[in-house]
Amino acid sequence: MKVIHATTVPQTLAFLSGQCEYFTRRGAEVVLISSPGPRLQTFAQSEGVPAIAVPMSREIRPLADALALLSIVRLLRRLRPDVVHAHTPKAGLLFTVAARMAGVPVCVYQIHGLRFLTTMGARRVLLKAAERLTSTLAHSVLGVSASVLALARAEKVLPRGKGIVLGSGSVNGVDSEHFSPTLARTMATGAAEEMGIAPGDPVIGFVGRIVIDKGIVELAAAWSQIRREIPRARLLIVGAHDDTDPIPSQVRRALEEDPRIHLIGETDDVRPYYGLMTVLALPSYREGFGQVLLEANACRVASVASDIPGIRDAVIDGVTGRLVPVRDAAALTSALSVLIGDTEQRERLASAARQRVVADFLPSELWSATWDHDNELLGARRGSRLRNTKG
Repeated sequence: MKVIHATTVPQTLAFLSGQCEYFTRRGAEVVLISSPGPRLQTFAQSEGVPAIAVPMSREIRPLADALALLSIVRLLRRLRPDVVHAHTPKAGLLFTVAARMAGVPVCVYQIHGLRFLTTMGARRVLLKAAERLTSTLAHSVLGVSASVLALARAEKVLPRGKGIVLGSGSVNGVDSEHFSPTLARTMATGAAEEMGIAPGDPVIGFVGRIVIDKGIVELAAAWSQIRREIPRARLLIVGAHDDTDPIPSQVRRALEEDPRIHLIGETDDVRPYYGLMTVLALPSYREGFGQVLLEANACRVASVASDIPGIRDAVIDGVTGRLVPVRDAAALTSALSVLIGDTEQRERLASAARQRVVADFLPSELWSATWDHDNELLGARRGSRLRNTKG
């Protein structure tokens, strides 16, 4: 079985860590396709599989998108894959259409999130139409969470009868040994010294793109109050600015000029920073699942996150973390302050969160379910083709 995983940008491939190698061990030939960039080749080498660069833009660019589509069709006809996994909205659309044109037996669209949710007007209409077309053309649609699939059905972008969640959901599960609490704290020692964070300093952490959709504006507002009330508190932000959804310039300046805010940028290993965190904040407006929540939970870090589809699957409110209304800076401030001050509650949530990750989100189980899904679908498709030929 030859399998292609396609993403718009190479950074997304990190969500598949270990899965490609697993498929290869079971006899599959795996090829990665994404936009050019050093992370494409780096990830491919780590998984021991080949990678092919195809220029793609995350934004809507009709001429460039048409050229990319033609290039992808030619590529698929040359590679002749059995299964194409198309991830993220743009790659999802391009590769699903191209797979149909190239006669690929099985095309799977993986919904990591619904990008149109935070758009308006003509752009929202266009993005919804693209999502609907992609889901319709795909032979199977995999969702990373049940609540996102339910929302996709409610928004009428997912055809009736399509859409399943493998295992307990998430993109790839979480390796609880890799994200070990002991290991994370050990790795955090050097980072703490470098940043001047003393033992006992409360650290609010954030991991993700620095964009409006991730709730950075609300996080900044919450921080402005918390920093006054808790003089030793620190804010640790791991991630890069993204100009496709930039935060307001005054918010960016406030983050950059505050000596108690540590802007880490992108990193290949976030574990040292989880090891520093007292609590993780993820006040997103939209999420497919909220993978960083599981990673932090595996490191025994409690979390406060938005009460939205996707995150509701990652956090059980009051059991493994706290959920607050989306876009509500006051509620975010209150929840973060409570967890910083209430060690007993924080430890209880963190302990339950790690137990859940270990029990429900084992990567190998998700990989095995994906392998079974692909083989069963491929067998059914080939049987259907044979019956049609005989008919």
